[in-house]
Amino acid sequence: MEVFKKYFIVQYTTKNVRRRPLFPFLHFFTFLLISYTSFAQDISTALDIILSSTATDSIKKIQYTQLFNHYKIDNNFKQLGDDAHELGKYYYRKKDKDNTILYTKLAIDAKKKAVPFDEQLLKNSYLNLGFAYKKYEQYDKAIVAITKAVPFKNKKLNIIGYGYLSEIYDILEDPYNAVENQLKIFEFLDPKVDQEKIIKNHIEVAFSYRNMGQKKTSKEVIRHLLTADSLSKLLKEPNQKDSYLILLNLGVQYHERGDEDYLISKNNKNLLKAINYYKKSLTIAEELEHKGLLSSTYYNLGLAHVDVDTDKAITFFNKSLELVDQAPHLLKLIYFGNGKVAYKKGNYTKAIQCYKQSIEAFFDAKEKRPNWQPNQQQLNAVKEKSELLEVLKAKVEAHIDNAGTTKDATSYHNALATLDLADNLIELMLTSDASPQTKLQWRDLASEIYILGLEACYQGNLLEKGFYLMEKNKSLLLMKDLNIGKAKLPEALLRRELEFKNSISFLQEEKQTATGTKKDAIAIAIFDKKEELRRFHDSISHYYPGYFVSRKMPDVLPLSKVNVKSNEIIIQFAMAERMGYTTPYAYGMIISKDQNKLYKINNIATLIDDIKTLRGLLDKPFQTIEDQKNYNAKAFAIYQNLFPAELRRIVEGKKVTIITDHVLNFIPFEALLTNTDQPAYLIEQCQIAYAYSLSFLEKNSSLTRKPEHDLFGVAPLKFSNNLAALPSSKQELEAIENYYSGSLLLENQATKENFITELNKYKIIHLATHADASDQVAPWIAFRNEKLTELELNSLQSQAELVVLSACNTSIGEIRRGEGVLSLARGFFKSGAHTVIPTLWSTNDKTTAEITKNFYKHLSEGATKPEALHKAKLEYLKNHKGAEASPHYWASLILIGDTGQLLPQHNYQIILLCIGLCLIIIFLTAYIYQRRKK
Repeated sequence: MEVFKKYFIVQYTTKNVRRRPLFPFLHFFTFLLISYTSFAQDISTALDIILSSTATDSIKKIQYTQLFNHYKIDNNFKQLGDDAHELGKYYYRKKDKDNTILYTKLAIDAKKKAVPFDEQLLKNSYLNLGFAYKKYEQYDKAIVAITKAVPFKNKKLNIIGYGYLSEIYDILEDPYNAVENQLKIFEFLDPKVDQEKIIKNHIEVAFSYRNMGQKKTSKEVIRHLLTADSLSKLLKEPNQKDSYLILLNLGVQYHERGDEDYLISKNNKNLLKAINYYKKSLTIAEELEHKGLLSSTYYNLGLAHVDVDTDKAITFFNKSLELVDQAPHLLKLIYFGNGKVAYKKGNYTKAIQCYKQSIEAFFDAKEKRPNWQPNQQQLNAVKEKSELLEVLKAKVEAHIDNAGTTKDATSYHNALATLDLADNLIELMLTSDASPQTKLQWRDLASEIYILGLEACYQGNLLEKGFYLMEKNKSLLLMKDLNIGKAKLPEALLRRELEFKNSISFLQEEKQTATGTKKDAIAIAIFDKKEELRRFHDSISHYYPGYFVSRKMPDVLPLSKVNVKSNEIIIQFAMAERMGYTTPYAYGMIISKDQNKLYKINNIATLIDDIKTLRGLLDKPFQTIEDQKNYNAKAFAIYQNLFPAELRRIVEGKKVTIITDHVLNFIPFEALLTNTDQPAYLIEQCQIAYAYSLSFLEKNSSLTRKPEHDLFGVAPLKFSNNLAALPSSKQELEAIENYYSGSLLLENQATKENFITELNKYKIIHLATHADASDQVAPWIAFRNEKLTELELNSLQSQAELVVLSACNTSIGEIRRGEGVLSLARGFFKSGAHTVIPTLWSTNDKTTAEITKNFYKHLSEGATKPEALHKAKLEYLKNHKGAEASPHYWASLILIGDTGQLLPQHNYQIILLCIGLCLIIIFLTAYIYQRRKK
């Protein structure tokens, strides 16, 4: 999917086709409108006299200071606020940035102290401050100021405030936050009076939904555009520019669908539909005689023809270029389009040159040196960072394909140099205040770039760089968000935060099944609840600064600092299902004491199909000999593809840590077959544990955990929300108590509230209940009275050395490239867990109880966590035959995270007692020896 088409086809201004402010007529006159129309402020005669005098600016500033000091002495903060507010406007008109902000801030400080206090006048100044920051491109500060201003009692000011926020988020390429503010605007628009504004807002909403780049938002894009179209036709004189935008954006949406269809099946039906909409929008642009709109439309027509007719694509790009003076922002995109054509034709050298020109156009680079690269400051100043990242990705790909064609190793080095630039840009993007969903979207694109770079590392045997790219492609946002070590909120505040998140989760579930305007209404309700949560966080951030995650991205562990023992092997994978026009290569890296090696995995399409088939076969036990044969064939084929011959020879008898990627997250490697002559599972050869990344493993292991007690078990048995009873779960927990002492919440005691209260006190958390991590809206864990959602889980703190999720599907969820599976297991790691044992599919509670009982037995005797699970599974296989030995029964539980020991506390006490006795004996012996010697 091409990111570009999601960003450049938008609304018109005379300066820029790319962006159209929602209500552009408000821009310059905002300060006047707010101050005089909505909330009149009493400006002092003294200030009026100073402003109208002919004195120099330096003299006037002295007079302002004297006047304001006089107000402070008299405690007249009401007048100080009014005058400082007016002075901020005055300096804004004079284009004096520093004094505009200085006096508007002074107005805010004064209005906070004014008697009587007027909240609306204070909000008025916050909105002015936000507008100033927005004008001066200090967007983070603008967001803070404007969110303190809204909501107003006045509808017009709400339209302005939320309009500014949506525009800022649009500039910051954060469509999720943008659309929430745009939907909020509908609340304040009058259907009888504001028809044109409603039409424009529907177009803006469609634009933001499209920028999310997901199939599930595609329907929302088309719905809002068609709504805008139908409303436009009801007007006596429809706005032609609105009609142009509706048609153009419908074209873009079908263009995106068409690209995917053509990519997969060469079906060009939606592409043709897109071209038809583009031609209709072209007709309107011609009627308007607007060269900027014509240039934009020709560009889109060019992009639509890249795959189907490169000659036509070039013709349209050239037409766009002829008119680019009227839309100069399109120049970098036209270069990009020409690069796509050259790449399609296999002319990689020309494609690289076009992409280079596009990159330079982002910076208006005056120095055209052959190896010019932007510095960090220039990168940070770029507004369209996602667009730039897409060009950099295309350039990396062109360098790599050029190297493959020409066999010139220099192209691989050039690819990695471009990748380093992209990596710096990604770091800047991920440290912004964008929404979590937007950051996941950026991580998706970043992942494609890192995987492309692995080909250059493979060809050049660059192991350190290859390892770096693999680690950068794994769970960075999770590592950044680790909760343990953060300041703990008092219980009352934590419960209040959880109430907000529970309400949001409930509304998100409702939204999933809603349609049309009801869906929009629920989206507004979600936005309001998020705003309440934000204001709550603002109110406590000063007192608990450590509770809120830092912006800084975590460092990646270098390969040179990875210590592997002689009996250990680490295998890391990187793969993606599809990128651009092809199914890409996948890569594996072997890390052992004796050698490190990066290898390529071929036949990825077949591998992915085999994994999906195997995953389906694991969902149920073998029922026929044919079932087992099918399973054996797929499990062996996957093993052969993922494990090269030299790796097969060295894993036997080793402790293996596997770092998976993409669909590999959904299968247990223990259940792969190492041969078909005498079928044997991989678990019979080696001990297996999993990790999100070695960097995450190190960071998580460095955190301090000091829980008070051993075991905290939860088994509701029955549920209030019509879930099936789990009668064996009580016996499962009671069996564990034979090895670890602690507290059990059973039946009516197994409530969500009790779980939240006790969670942070225990070393081992064992949940024997229902769960569903595959719910993409609100993954949940069931308690006796209600569900705990993943959103709520993210607020909790845990000191657990081990969390066992003896529930269904706790390690599955939505795959997000660059971050992995968004599962409940991930949620527990985020809360602070050291190791998590989740399930990959719906489990049988009796067999799970048998395996977990033996797991805890071995763990309490001193086995490491993966060793204990390994032994428990082998014992199950030894004691069960036929269908009962199917991987469905024993392979669902996997261990992710730390691989250390976890002895019961009474064992530690015995060990300490023994050590103490030994020391006493040694001391007494030494004492007696010295006495006798004398």
